[in-house]
Amino acid sequence: MEIDEALRLLNEWWRTGKVKADLAKGYRRQAFGEGYGLLERYREMVVLTGLRRVGKSTIMYQMIEELLKSAAPSSIVYFTLDYGAVEPVSVLNAYQEISGVNWKRERIWLFLDEIQKMAGWAEQLKLLYDAFPNVRIVVSGSASLQLERGAMDSLAGRYFLVEVPVLSISEYYFLKHGEMPGNVRAHEGEIALEFESYVRRPFPELAKIDDERRISEYIRESVVSKVINEDLGLEFERVDTALLRALADIFLAEPGMTLNVDSLSKTLARRKQEVDRHIYMLEFSKLIRIVRNYRPSRLSESRKLRKVYPYDISLALAENPSIDRGRVLESLLISRLGIGRYWREGAKEVDALLADGRKLIPVEIKSADTFREDFVKGLEYFISRFGAERGILLYNGKEMGVGRVRTANIRRVLIYGLAPILGECAGAKSAGL
Repeated sequence: MEIDEALRLLNEWWRTGKVKADLAKGYRRQAFGEGYGLLERYREMVVLTGLRRVGKSTIMYQMIEELLKSAAPSSIVYFTLDYGAVEPVSVLNAYQEISGVNWKRERIWLFLDEIQKMAGWAEQLKLLYDAFPNVRIVVSGSASLQLERGAMDSLAGRYFLVEVPVLSISEYYFLKHGEMPGNVRAHEGEIALEFESYVRRPFPELAKIDDERRISEYIRESVVSKVINEDLGLEFERVDTALLRALADIFLAEPGMTLNVDSLSKTLARRKQEVDRHIYMLEFSKLIRIVRNYRPSRLSESRKLRKVYPYDISLALAENPSIDRGRVLESLLISRLGIGRYWREGAKEVDALLADGRKLIPVEIKSADTFREDFVKGLEYFISRFGAERGILLYNGKEMGVGRVRTANIRRVLIYGLAPILGECAGAKSAGL
């Protein structure tokens, strides 16, 4: 399809003055507010990243819908690289021919979807950004690690990165029940009751679907298989799809497994370098998350004892609905808290590490409903060994203080995060990210 024909199809608001309801949808996620707020207040481009099917394109359409309240429809242009990996200037020149808008001089907004499909996209956007301050830019893409890497290399100081995650449990609740986001505290009990349903379907298109078979098929086919069979082949050379599939099956079957490349190489009868390279591809595409073993010195932090989790536990549950509950909760919280480090030394281990400034906060995750003193032994050892000020135990029971350890209920953490429970940790972020 020619660029001009695609532009006419994709930019219907040039004729109607509005975005189709089935494109912009009515429900607006937190990431929309973050992204649009940045677009409205700053000149820097906005980069939306995230896993497949989390709603990045919808957020772009919602931004356009909001812009149409004050901007001329002809000043907003949207193009998806699904129609071809064409350069931004080619898109803009075709847009000018159709609309008559001189994009080099007039204030316009350019939305480019699936930008990672364009070779050298960051360098091209840098040139456009520097040369034409009248052009406001929003881009999105599924292969988030490449987007982040490319932006950091070429767009320093020129962009804001907005991560579009899977639905939070609160977003899931309001979307499922057809309500606009409201007072979370007033609905806390009802939101908590959605936990079992939520962990299996944290994607916008699945919120109102009850058929477990359809849910699993959607995640397998629209997310996992699309990434393996299509996306990664566009990003890398010499992609072994069968090896990707085999690795994904192994990792999704056993969330939190310790990564042993030598063993995988022997089991799969592939060279170690090839196995390692394809593991990187899975991490690149956000199908898996690798959590590294903490050492006080970065120089001593090796590739040994790395753990592999699904990027979201729903990816694993779609393949194996009977995963152990403890692994489900651990994987879920590793994902929601953005964990990048854990700690293991001999028989002692802490599930996750958060960073509050330069201070570490060890976190233990248990599936139990009642507290036991042995739950905090590893935390207490870590606190003593590394001089941490406090630790956190996440479980399904009551919240209380136990020495220098604070316990927190998992469902409340999913609803509110850690900040309300540990006000002094409000700035905590995952260690090493």
